[in-house]
Amino acid sequence: VSTDSSDQLNSYALQIKYYTELIEQHPEWELYEVYADAGITGTKLDSRDEFLRMMYDARHGKIDEILVKSVSRFARNTRDCLIALRELSLLGVTVQFDKENINTKTLTTELMVSVYGSLAQEESISISQNMRWSYQKRMQSGKFITCNAPFGYRLHGKELLVHEDEAEAVR
Repeated sequence: VSTDSSDQLNSYALQIKYYTELIEQHPEWELYEVYADAGITGTKLDSRDEFLRMMYDARHGKIDEILVKSVSRFARNTRDCLIALRELSLLGVTVQFDKENINTKTLTTELMVSVYGSLAQEESISISQNMRWSYQKRMQSGKFITCNAPFGYRLHGKELLVHEDEAEAVR
């Protein structure tokens, strides 16, 4: 879950429900843990505590299969995605990506994951560029709508107000 918006968190709850029910349909499966980095971007694995915990558990033989909604939920950085998948493969851990219908048990998986991983990475870059462009255009038109005010200002509703103590340093 890449944001902590209510829509994303609702989606997260639905995902947990779906996968819990899916696992219950397979008596030979056992749900070990749900790993979710809510509100954290998938572009940098080192900042994803839950992903790192999952990898730790895999290294210690606690996991033999990982179910993931999509490649973009696993990682949005192709290099990190492939490194993690290769390590999991060496550990004997398979990964099933539902949306793309990819299971790392197959021989063509790395190529397919590379393609989907690259698309996820580009999607993340595009979203970031669109957000920056949007902020720039709003600022140019005198509107600044974001969750954090720049140094020297305070947000009051949707209006920026000068914070004199900091504004002096900016001037």
